[in-house]
Amino acid sequence: MLRIRNLKNKYQKRLIRPLYAQTQATPYAAVLDPSFRDVSNNLVLPGAAFLYKGGLVPGTVMSNKGDNVTVATGADAALRGFGLLANFVGGELDDLGDENFVGVWRGPDAVFEILAPGFDDTGLSVAWTASTPGLPVPLYAGVDGRLTCQPGGGAPGTNRLIIAHLLERPNQNRIIVDLRV
Repeated sequence: MLRIRNLKNKYQKRLIRPLYAQTQATPYAAVLDPSFRDVSNNLVLPGAAFLYKGGLVPGTVMSNKGDNVTVATGADAALRGFGLLANFVGGELDDLGDENFVGVWRGPDAVFEILAPGFDDTGLSVAWTASTPGLPVPLYAGVDGRLTCQPGGGAPGTNRLIIAHLLERPNQNRIIVDLRV
């Protein structure tokens, strides 16, 4: 359930929805990395991460960092993709409050619907229309932590893990992905 702090957000939708996840996906109970809190226990969000209404969005690619999770960015090749964030973190739509516990959707072959702005649309339209029908478009963790396609359509770079495959793009505000992690 969303913990909205402002009445203007009462119609906000969850940006990630499991479509085929009953046996394929698991909402993994994870703990945010301690770097997300300052000495006063205030939430500090990573500077490179995409923020919507002042917080992280569901569908953000998360990486396992020891016993904790952090935002996976394309620039941080040392971390591997772990799953997709299930919660709004920080800002006007914060699900956490003073907690550090988040849900991370994991599970290969699970199919999710992701609503904008939970994915990076840059290049997705071109990649989707240029793709061979029936072949999925690989998606990676972008520099801001959201799912995106490989810029330029080239082969993945070093340590770039395929996080999901784009199965369908019903419109510009919605994508259907097959999770690979």
